[in-house]
Amino acid sequence: MLVHLGGDVVVDAREVVAILDLARLGAAPDGKALIARAVGGAEAKAHGRTLIVTTRGLHLSSLAAETVARRVALPAEIRRRPTAEM
Repeated sequence: MLVHLGGDVVVDAREVVAILDLARLGAAPDGKALIARAVGGAEAKAHGRTLIVTTRGLHLSSLAAETVARRVALPAEIRRRPTAEM
């Protein structure tokens, strides 16, 4: 199942290893180094709120970590909202 991470980034849900909140990650001793690696030394706040680690690399998303986690965990059939019948 493909998961939209925001912007133009879509990944296979099976490739997601971790979903990390940047605010919490920045408080960790090694967290700042991981953030710097993900954004190439640029300021993380300008790029996103969440760092998604996949088997293919690191992705920043402007979506909240909880939103990304729900998208990864829920099958597509559950995410679709039923259409209103008239």
